[in-house]
Amino acid sequence: MSRRDILLSICVPTYNRQFLLERNVTFHLEAFRRLGVPFEIVIVDDCSTDSTDDYVRSIASEPEVNAYRRIKNSGFVSNYAFAMQRARGRYAVFLGDDDLLIPDKVVEYLDIMKRDPAIGMIQAPWMLVDGRPGGGDMGPFYGIPGQARHAKGDFKSLLSFIFKHHVFPEFLIVRRDVLARSISGATPFIFWAFLYTTRALDKADVVFMPEPFARVTAISDDPRMQQGNTECMFQWDTYRGGLEYLASQAWKGKAPEAKDRQEVHSQIVKFMLVRQSVALRLHIQAKNWVEAYILYHRMAAYQDIALRGTSIDTIQKLAAVVVAASEAASYSEHPVIVDPLVGNEIVDLLPAALKERMTREIPAADNGAARAWLRLSPGFGEPMKQKDAVFDLGSYMEQFI
Repeated sequence: MSRRDILLSICVPTYNRQFLLERNVTFHLEAFRRLGVPFEIVIVDDCSTDSTDDYVRSIASEPEVNAYRRIKNSGFVSNYAFAMQRARGRYAVFLGDDDLLIPDKVVEYLDIMKRDPAIGMIQAPWMLVDGRPGGGDMGPFYGIPGQARHAKGDFKSLLSFIFKHHVFPEFLIVRRDVLARSISGATPFIFWAFLYTTRALDKADVVFMPEPFARVTAISDDPRMQQGNTECMFQWDTYRGGLEYLASQAWKGKAPEAKDRQEVHSQIVKFMLVRQSVALRLHIQAKNWVEAYILYHRMAAYQDIALRGTSIDTIQKLAAVVVAASEAASYSEHPVIVDPLVGNEIVDLLPAALKERMTREIPAADNGAARAWLRLSPGFGEPMKQKDAVFDLGSYMEQFI
């Protein structure tokens, strides 16, 4: 198939998920062949160490498959951009290796873009899916009441729209000439989706449609964390960067009045508090107590924070234990010896990997090898061997004020 003939490039970055990639490719080959859409599937393997490379080689003869393998692992955003930049079709869509398009809806949106050359990008919410046995569609990630069109260069309109509907501009169909001038590798301090959409709006109209064109795995049997959860939990501060970047484009060439700047600041804070509350809940569920402690206090600078099922006092104590136990575990090859005064109700709330490095038993000294003592009572562990080290929980707890 020549480059001129391809209408749609389905761009799929992947890493160590051969079984999910195979489902993805099989589904889209069948669906878009059936619909008669001239398409390609661009696969970029981010240096997988499982059987991904073997699988990709096995489908190399499929005329719609356009595959690449990177020489070193570069991370999600870099691999996303690399895959999109390899697109040869008139339009391109990004898709996670564990996600599936809604083919009829994609064709509908492609027809809209073909009829209206002013549109450079179509965005839509995505359908969240529980990928476990018996699961199914959970509902769209965000909702908008109807089609919303933002004219080329109208950054103020897009910013107001994002604030009003709490929109995340992640799932997009983009015209390839707009793609080439909008999508690049990782950029610091900013969430990629806001950056790419803002750049695209500088080049063409951007339209948001209310109905999803992709089903995206939110919950999975895969033990690894979903990319969306990773971003929500650990990259949430880049959302602020995206909103600030978009606001700065809205003000380009004309400085805003003080009241307008204050209103945007207020809206950014409001937007971020929603995202931070989600991140805080996920960190508590994951027993990431240090992250939960810091995030709670960043939020508390703006409003009172209500916690369900725990308290900030509990989070503070657990954060102190995590830091002390982590430092102890990095000191000795032996399990960390835990003071009996540290109750099981505390130990049970620690991350599993840390609990595995802890013991209630006092081992004999191993040829003078260092031992780590997690101490709460003053005399615990005495007398110490020469290379033993004490990690005083009382001191650590005083750090978490």
